[in-house]
Amino acid sequence: MSDTLKDRVRQAASDEPPEQPAMTDLALNDSSMAWLQSRATYFTDALPRHVDRAHFMSVARAIMPNLSKCTDLSITSALLACARFGLEPDGRQAAVIPYGDTATFQPMYEGYIELMYRHPRVDSVHFNWVREKDQWDYEPTAPSPKDFFHKPRVDLTEEERGKVILAYAFAWIDGRRSQVIILNRSQAEAIRDKYSQAYKKAERNQKHDSAWHTDFDAMWAKSAVRRLVKVVPTSHELAELVQADDDADDTTAVPSVIRGTVITREDQDTGEGEDQRHGWPTAAEPGSGAREGGEQE
Repeated sequence: MSDTLKDRVRQAASDEPPEQPAMTDLALNDSSMAWLQSRATYFTDALPRHVDRAHFMSVARAIMPNLSKCTDLSITSALLACARFGLEPDGRQAAVIPYGDTATFQPMYEGYIELMYRHPRVDSVHFNWVREKDQWDYEPTAPSPKDFFHKPRVDLTEEERGKVILAYAFAWIDGRRSQVIILNRSQAEAIRDKYSQAYKKAERNQKHDSAWHTDFDAMWAKSAVRRLVKVVPTSHELAELVQADDDADDTTAVPSVIRGTVITREDQDTGEGEDQRHGWPTAAEPGSGAREGGEQE
């Protein structure tokens, strides 16, 4: 008699109902997909022309099971925000995160980079981490682009390269490199402690469920990229994304996968925009002690 048969005989003799395997609520999934399909035109009509509508809806369908307890209104609002900015809710450009019964739009650092490209003067945008054993140098008084150098140790694994010590971001604009935005861990912590309402609320409630608690590196990366908004030509659309991000601060806590990013002009369609300065302060050099203006995360 096999072990499986023995188990069944023993279970029957005990007169106890067998343990049932976890089941997916197919009716619930079908209902959520039907709901999304019935409103597809709301979202696709809001998308910029360069965003593939079928792909956007495919990504939206993939996240619907995670939003089963959220209200229709909050899901509609969050997905419309993604569509309006032309950001896919894939956890890379943007995310839709359930908090209780509320689905919340959360832009990610790659979403900021995506919108930066829509200014016709921006050629490329770069983000990366500097680790302990990497080769790097920063001399702010040297002429660009000789002021900053970073060469990752490709002969080592990411773990062997050591801990992250800096996040940095810069752009090439009209053939020239922008100021390099450099953010060390202590600066990221200072931003968190001073400006994040979500972090303060989570600390008060001892829940430790804010984005700064659940994925510090994701917020560190976004903080560096958000500062780049202050030193590149930006659009009204990008300024609105900063504001939407600030508005979501009290309720969001988003996970993310962070890695170096280099995107070139050939990968992107562009749109017209106007130069604006909005949101975060002009970046101070690491260790300079320079006072930073108002910023919020």
